[in-house]
Amino acid sequence: MANEAETDSGAVGGRVQDMAVRSGPLVEEDPDGSVAQPAPSIVLVGTSFKSAPLAFRERAAKELSSTGNDGLVADTPGVIESSVIETCNRLEVYIAATDPAAAAASLLSRLDGGSNGFYVKSGVDAISHIFRVASGLDSVVLGEDQILQQVREAGRKARVSGTAKSTLSPLFDAACSVGGRVRATYSIPPSRRSMSAFALGYALGELGHRPKAALLIGTGETAKLAALELDGTKIYLLSRRRALGSRFAAATRIRSRDLRKVAFECELIVSATRHPGYVLKKNDVADDRKRIILDLAFPRNVDPRLKSCNLVRLYDLDDLAGAVGPIPHDQGLEASERLIQAEAERFNRWLVATRLTPTLAGIYRWAEVVREDEVGLALRRLSGLSEKERKVVEVMSRRLVSKLMAPHAAFAKQGGDELNQPERLRLLKSIFGERATED
Repeated sequence: MANEAETDSGAVGGRVQDMAVRSGPLVEEDPDGSVAQPAPSIVLVGTSFKSAPLAFRERAAKELSSTGNDGLVADTPGVIESSVIETCNRLEVYIAATDPAAAAASLLSRLDGGSNGFYVKSGVDAISHIFRVASGLDSVVLGEDQILQQVREAGRKARVSGTAKSTLSPLFDAACSVGGRVRATYSIPPSRRSMSAFALGYALGELGHRPKAALLIGTGETAKLAALELDGTKIYLLSRRRALGSRFAAATRIRSRDLRKVAFECELIVSATRHPGYVLKKNDVADDRKRIILDLAFPRNVDPRLKSCNLVRLYDLDDLAGAVGPIPHDQGLEASERLIQAEAERFNRWLVATRLTPTLAGIYRWAEVVREDEVGLALRRLSGLSEKERKVVEVMSRRLVSKLMAPHAAFAKQGGDELNQPERLRLLKSIFGERATED
């Protein structure tokens, strides 16, 4: 399985330092034109099936749950916004931070006491990553349907809790928009659009036939899909929910005390709940014949010691990720990647522009005052112009100002190693004078 992250702690630490050097803090300005505190930058600290094993991701999720999303803002220096995407195959923390490197280092230390298994991205890299995630291009199953809704829900929760505001709220909205566009333009076979669908198909293939009896643990989307796919199979259902949907009308409900007895009867067991700890333990399953167990939960529901059995086959999320195989590349996928990168750069330019609004707005206001004065003088000298001709002069002057100001605006919004944002702003002030940036 490919490993996208640098798993050496020193290497990732170096990347955190490089991130600060490359991105350079944007700055906001006080009304008097002086440079104030650095404006927040987008930073991602994450781990996924590509960078770390399941046990590592479980530990990181447990550590994060003890802090909570609100705690990230309250307890991490320099972090003013945060949002968390937690799915069965990834845990990603998105933050808006005034000191990106320090915030990333603090998060890494809190989540694992180091940095092994995590990846750190900032700026356009972080933006393009969440766009890829929402598009289903970073999932185990290409084009996975559920991830788009999970990204949307993560953004909603952060907005409701007040931890996603002017930076992360539009980021998550843009990610969902791009995710929808990619799915609309890149055709993916429906059978590959769900991790649960792939897992169930894989299990039936390994079993070699449709099971006479199957046990479903949980009543979520995975269990609903399995109940639909296993039509004609005797279905047992273990759930703590009192009310069950119509999808489980034909299922036989069991209690926890009956679990071992039912598991002995079933050739296929599918578990996907949010229950903490192992619902199905090693001694609950007899190793007397071929059985397939799918543990699709995060954290895991099934005792991993069952993998030591001779006949029973237990597949968890990492096992299934390895079974999917590499994603085939074609022109449609390449076009989607180009769209994502272009949209990420567009969003980043918009974000930078919003941070530079005080300076640019001042310059444009100054240019507009000059334009109005000069147009008024010209029209007074050309008193014989018709109304249509006067409008032509007015429109020409506005277009002229727009074209003359465009290179300066582009200069202010650019980033680079030679001149950082504060230096570019100071240079613009020296060119246009202090009066150009006054409110």
